Amino acid sequence: MKILVTGASGMLGATLVKVLSKKYSIYATGNSDFVNLAFNYKKFDLLNDSYEELIEWANPDIIIHCGALTNGNYCNQKPLEALNVNGVSVRKLIDATNSSVKIIYISTDAVFSSGLHLAKEKDCVFPENVYGKSKELGEFFLLNSDRDYSIVRTTIVGLNENKNKSGFVEWIINSAKKGEQINLFDDVLFNPISIWELTEELDYLISNNLISSEVIHIAGNQICTKYEFGKLLLDELKLPFQKVERGTIMTYKNRAKRATDQSLDCTYYQNKYKRKLPSLIETVTTIKNYYYE
Repeated sequence: MKILVTGASGMLGATLVKVLSKKYSIYATGNSDFVNLAFNYKKFDLLNDSYEELIEWANPDIIIHCGALTNGNYCNQKPLEALNVNGVSVRKLIDATNSSVKIIYISTDAVFSSGLHLAKEKDCVFPENVYGKSKELGEFFLLNSDRDYSIVRTTIVGLNENKNKSGFVEWIINSAKKGEQINLFDDVLFNPISIWELTEELDYLISNNLISSEVIHIAGNQICTKYEFGKLLLDELKLPFQKVERGTIMTYKNRAKRATDQSLDCTYYQNKYKRKLPSLIETVTTIKNYYYE
């Protein structure tokens, strides 16, 4: 089976190709150079008008589309670019492939508003920023397509294989090691899942032929604040927590608007597929294990 992974130089994409290449023939693409790879990699800009060259190169049976602009402030500043990269790219992938090619689209909790707690798959989407709107657009193209697809809404945490990049977890860890003061939001709820555990769930869907044209929520099994997550992470890594302050998202006036409740209800996925998603401590322990590898 041939799988094309977009966004392969990013946090989730790099982990997907590293793990899935042990079982499948992986073709990967990203918008930046990514050296020392053990799989087929092609630098490709999702803003390109045509995806024919990419599809001819990979000739995939399945596409895992996790390439995206995820910085909320950048998306607000460059809305057309965000809508094209995160949303219209789905339309281009559909147009460039035949109807037998299945698509897994990595979406986000940001398609929902702050008014929802433990948002369900069938709840109305109402994005509060350009990033969320761009992901809603990508979902729209799949929902109205002739494809077998899985739209996976999730909230991920993890470590970057690509050392040119750094994310939320690395920022917390590096700040603690340097003794730098940071603020973590105590008024933002989420239920994160690690990139390795999400990869395991996507592999389960692929290997059992369960890409069945539906929206599914795959996240952690326990809700916490960003502050609680950071405290538990540093406790597990035995790093100092003294310089971490409780913050509030409402004090950041120049930040892209973001829902304060980012929690996703994953009951449907767990019940339908008999899967047990990780608790908060399991998610943090997974990060710790990979951090010390």
